[in-house]
Amino acid sequence: MEKQKATWTPLEDDLLASSYFEQVIPSKFYYFKKFGEFTELDFKIVFAMLKGGPDGPRNVSRIAKELRLSQQTVNYRVQRFDTEDLVRFRAVINEPLLGLSNYAVIATVRPGLTYDNKEGTAINAGTFMTCYPIWRLLMAVHGAATHGFFALYSIPPKKESDLRTFFDELKKVKCTMRVDEFCKVTQSYYNTPPLESYLEMREAIARNQPVSFDWEKWGCDFDEAAEAVMPEERAEVQVPFTYEDLLIIFYLEKNLRERFVDMTKSVGESSSKIARRYEELLKCRLIIGCRAEIYPVNPATSMYFTLKLDFVNGVALRKFVSHLDKVPYPVAYQKVIGEETIFLHVIIPSYEHFEFYNVFELLNRRQEIISNVNLYVSNYLSKLDNIALYQAFSRDKKEWAFSKDTVFRALHKLIDDTRFKF
Repeated sequence: MEKQKATWTPLEDDLLASSYFEQVIPSKFYYFKKFGEFTELDFKIVFAMLKGGPDGPRNVSRIAKELRLSQQTVNYRVQRFDTEDLVRFRAVINEPLLGLSNYAVIATVRPGLTYDNKEGTAINAGTFMTCYPIWRLLMAVHGAATHGFFALYSIPPKKESDLRTFFDELKKVKCTMRVDEFCKVTQSYYNTPPLESYLEMREAIARNQPVSFDWEKWGCDFDEAAEAVMPEERAEVQVPFTYEDLLIIFYLEKNLRERFVDMTKSVGESSSKIARRYEELLKCRLIIGCRAEIYPVNPATSMYFTLKLDFVNGVALRKFVSHLDKVPYPVAYQKVIGEETIFLHVIIPSYEHFEFYNVFELLNRRQEIISNVNLYVSNYLSKLDNIALYQAFSRDKKEWAFSKDTVFRALHKLIDDTRFKF
């Protein structure tokens, strides 16, 4: 019997064109090379911007006042950040207010499908897991009996069963073998390490010495950690937004200092109207913070870990999350909704991996705070970060365009177009 051709809409054609995420942020290697170009004053300005709230990176006058510097001095430094792309500030979006919930999935795939295929094109099992742009994070993970991918999806909460059905279909077409984890989680959160640690690392790089972090001391200092206010999914009312708002959010997630005039062509509105929309995004808390692309360690000689950590109680979890701000390396996490559990993602120098392993033994021996640890190893090539959620929003219907039928069509069209054989 002849295979029936899937029907396709113009919206879905546009989605498929960017289904394997196109890099819009310079690589970790790029920002690692830029790290050595920072001065002490540069770092002070960067950290003041990070701690200045969602509008911190754009509010240069406030930064100058806070640091007691002339606005001309701060303007010069910040313009250098922009022209040399020395550091990239990125907006953190309040996804529940967009009507979205997050789901973390770890799926085991057939051996060999976590790497690119023999033709050298960027096609693997992760390509098909991200065939529709509802995903936020993707990375290959290896550990215990799992060899596959960690993926984070943002979807309307009523569509959880559709996402599960999508993974049933991935198993049916032999893209995946099984689903190891399927958890409703918060959106991603990021640490802000101390300024002093970055200054020390910069000096070590200047002296051509390896950067290092005392993991044992970090573990011993756990008692002094405060309890963080843990993110948890709240029953917040979705705020009104438009397709144009999502386009602006796309640019701000890519670069929070993006000029409004540079958005006009894509958004289809004047820079003054975009500026007003931006103020409204801040007012209604759709933008809740910012993070920075800064890499003090060489990605090629680093180890990438994803851990699922189960804590004995909420106090232990809140103290652990607060203590993550003492770690000077890139750290992100998602909390499992309704459980004292987080998925933790961290990058460390390879020569520190034994100390990193041992710190969990130390914490349990002295504090007895963690009931279970599942550790997965990744690599610097596998981590992808999707910021183009607007592509999964129907401009005409003014709603999120996600269903099992839609994602099935995207999956099978991708299989047909790539002629990929699992």
